[in-house]
Order: sequence, then structure tokens, then C-alpha cells
Amino acid sequence: MRRIALTGLIGLLLITGCRRKAGNGADLQAVPVKTVPVLVQRLSEPVRTSGFLSSEAEMKLSFKTGGIIDKVFARDGERIRKGQILASLKLDEIRGMFDQAQNGYEKAKRDFVRAQNLYRDSVATLEQIQDAETGLNVAKAIYNTAEFNLTHSAIVAPSDGRILKRLAEANELIGPGYPALVFGTEGSEWLVKVGATDRDVVRISAGDLASVTLDAFPGSRFAASVRTVGGAPDPMSGVFEIELSVLKGTRAFVNGLMADAEIFPSRKREYRVIPFEALVDVSDTRGFVYAVSPDRTARKLPVTIGFLTDGIAAVERGLEKTDRVVSEGSAYLSDGMPVRPVEE
Repeated sequence: MRRIALTGLIGLLLITGCRRKAGNGADLQAVPVKTVPVLVQRLSEPVRTSGFLSSEAEMKLSFKTGGIIDKVFARDGERIRKGQILASLKLDEIRGMFDQAQNGYEKAKRDFVRAQNLYRDSVATLEQIQDAETGLNVAKAIYNTAEFNLTHSAIVAPSDGRILKRLAEANELIGPGYPALVFGTEGSEWLVKVGATDRDVVRISAGDLASVTLDAFPGSRFAASVRTVGGAPDPMSGVFEIELSVLKGTRAFVNGLMADAEIFPSRKREYRVIPFEALVDVSDTRGFVYAVSPDRTARKLPVTIGFLTDGIAAVERGLEKTDRVVSEGSAYLSDGMPVRPVEE
């Protein structure tokens, strides 16, 4: 009897030891993971687009009259002061027209004085003096026009600024009003003009915040806001033009720089926010996350992604009943696998 009891006791101890070893093995096989809370936030899906930087006050300067260009003093990118002469025409023909108008005006004045004297002496009639007065007025108008054209035969800087583009050269024949220089006003507001689709433009309003990055200044992000929203699409591209007002800070902006922009519409909706690293098997707006079940196994959950920005994922659906997700270690998990949560 003693021998049977001893044999049973040894068997019981062996079974218990085997169970303990199996249990320790299961603990060792559990994948260590870190979890983070699911945050509920009201966010707006950013509109991502691109465009070009330009100064607000951009003018195309031209000559009032046509003619042959004598000199172009301004160069591309040159800083200009108000009143500085930028270009001029050859004045031979224009001055000849001015001299002709001036001589005609002087003659008309003499004719009018002579008619007045003759009228006082009852030699000239009222009609003759009226004709002389009309001739004087016409000659004066012609003279004023010729003087104006002579004065505006040079392009003068309307304010402090910078030459953005030189479009004409000396000895070229240029027509009246044809652009010779593109001029940007100093201290004017800087804009980025971008395009938005019909789906995005309905979410954007004037005053919405935005941020801009420029290839010319890697690593820098510039604060911006929506200045205007186009009311109709461009007939060629089909997109709506959006103007962003950009704060340049101390940077030396130049017209034409390529810009990438993110616009944050003021209209917001509720999302569940998790780190981007928590997502697995992402395809378009679909993906999966892992949560930890009460029995310490991984539970794979499908989610619908609203958008991704700044290292976070805004989830539309799938996390309504989950308060924590796996943020580190999810790449090594499969559904039902034992896990060992690690404290942050």
C-alpha cells in the first residue's frame, strides 16, 4: 500500500511540474507590445495642394506710346526705388510731334488775340472770334496730349520694389501698352495660388488656416491663411483657384518659388485619433489595428481611415468600442496571438 501511495505522489508531482513548464513556455512566447489610448478629437481633414509663390502687387509696366526702345536700365531681380527711370524710348519722332503741337498752340493763341482786337474794332465778326477760340481750344488739347506722351516716353518706378521680369530690350520696336517690365511692389503681401477640386473647395472658407512649405527652404514651414476662394472653376483645368496669404518672417522670398500647401478647413468632425504606427495592412482608406483582449491575446480590428497627418491617423469607423490599441509590436502580431503589454 505504501509503495502504491508513493508511486501516485511521484506521478502527481511530475504532472504538476510539466504544467508549470508549459505555462512558463506560454509566457515566454507572448509578444511584448506597447499600447496607447484612443483619443476622440474634433478635426478637419486637411486639403493638400501645390502652387507658386508670388507677390500681391504685381504690375506689368509699359510705355504710353509706341516706338523704338532707347534703353532698358532695370535688370531681373534688381531692387528699385520709387521714381527711378526703368526704361526709355527714342524721342526723335515723339519730340517732333510735340514741337509741332507746341507751334500750333502758339499760333492759335496769336490768332485768337488778333481776332479779339479786330472784334473790338468792329472789323471781325462774332463768328470769326468764336472760330478762333475753338481753334485755340483744339490746339491746346493737341499740345497737352503731345506733352503727356513726351512725359510718358519713359517708364518710372511707381514705388519701391523689385523687377520680377524684363520683357523688352533696347532697339526693339514696342507698341503702346505692351508690357516691358514686370514689377513687384516692395513690402506687399506674399501669396500662394493653388488649385482645389470641387470636392475640396466646398469645405474651404476665407480665413481658414493653412501651412506652406517651399523647396527653396527645406525644413521650414510658413504660417498662412486663405485669402480668397474662387467662385468658378478654371475652364482649362477644371479646378478652383485658392489664394493663400503667407507670412514670410525673415526669409527672402522670390516670385515663382514652388510651394506645397496644407489647408485646414474650419468645419470639423469627430475622429478617433491613433498613432500612424498602430496601423497595419493599410490599403487606401482601409486598414487594421490590434487591441489587447482581456485574456491577453491580440484582437485584429478593421478600421476606416479618414486621413493621415503629422504622424497620426484620424479614424472614421472601427474604434467605437475600443479605448486602447497596440502602438509598438503590431507588425509581429496575428489575430489571437498571446501578447504581453509593457508599461509606457
